[in-house]
Amino acid sequence: MYLPTHFASNDLEHARRLVAEHPLALLVGPDAEGQGFGSHLPLVALPDGDGLWLEGHMARANPHWGWLSQQRHVLAVFSGPSAYVSPRHYESSKNVPTWNYAALHAYGDIELIDGQSDKDALLKRLIGRFEPDYAEQWRGLPEDYQYKLLGAIVGFRVRVTRWELKLKMSQNRAVVERQRIRETLAASDRAEDRATAEWMARLEG
Repeated sequence: MYLPTHFASNDLEHARRLVAEHPLALLVGPDAEGQGFGSHLPLVALPDGDGLWLEGHMARANPHWGWLSQQRHVLAVFSGPSAYVSPRHYESSKNVPTWNYAALHAYGDIELIDGQSDKDALLKRLIGRFEPDYAEQWRGLPEDYQYKLLGAIVGFRVRVTRWELKLKMSQNRAVVERQRIRETLAASDRAEDRATAEWMARLEG
């Protein structure tokens, strides 16, 4: 993606936080003709020291997993909070509106997970991440029903080989201007605005 130096971040913890807060990713990879095809899927980051692994699953009815099993290379795009920024916050009137946002592009190689026990373990990890209280209900479902559900999905893991994190949070503006923008967004009724303000504050440290 277009990544000016002042908006680029190599902070792995920021990348992990973005995945945790906005797990619904666009997984992009080639189709049978080599054209781009996207699947919208929740992904989670696995603990891996200085590296980054992502895992999730998709419906077996989705042809994407079959194509990816042949091509391997994928791009996972995570979109974080975003907010409109009015030029009224700037010192000079010679400015135009813009948009603050956070985005992560994670490139890597996909590995399919299709064994029943492995998929069951993957689902339990996802349940533990998103709704731990549901785990007991899942374990209580009839075995044949669980088997049927597991058969209807294909799990996968992505070893991220390269990632780009863009945190466009008015870093190119004067301190007083950034403060005005952050305070306005923090006071907004819009949750996305407030989340963007939190990222601005986080970067200002």
